[in-house]
Amino acid sequence: MNAVGVLMSLVFIAIGLGMLYYARRLSAKAQASLLWPSAEGVISHSAMLLQMQQTSGSTNAATYKADVAYRYKVRGRDYSSGRITLLDFSSTAGRAQSIVNRYADGAPVTVYYNPADPSDAVLERGGTGGIAVLYIIGAIFSAAGVLFLIGSLTGRVHTGN
Repeated sequence: MNAVGVLMSLVFIAIGLGMLYYARRLSAKAQASLLWPSAEGVISHSAMLLQMQQTSGSTNAATYKADVAYRYKVRGRDYSSGRITLLDFSSTAGRAQSIVNRYADGAPVTVYYNPADPSDAVLERGGTGGIAVLYIIGAIFSAAGVLFLIGSLTGRVHTGN
């Protein structure tokens, strides 16, 4: 048995299970959001953000994000949010620009809000592709951890000891 391999396997399994748990909760919330009530709102800010990230070596990678903010009122109380969907990722310039074009400054919008917490709101309710990505990555981490654990316990994986 390889103790380091077992520990690394358990870390991978924990990360994978954590991601699967988060994806499941987010998926349930996405399903519930289909029944959320709506309120009229207005876009208060809409722009595309360019984010530069350092990658290996000295290469910079550009990612883009639609930066959209909106205001809305529920039961006489003012709220604001910046969430378009339940899970927003950085994206390509084209996708970010299409979101900015769809939600232009000053445009009226329909805001969907959580009736239990009206500050929890989105412009697009339901599931997103991002949730599927979380499931896939969580499953990969969990499966890799299990396979590595089996290998560590049977002596087929060595970490250099």
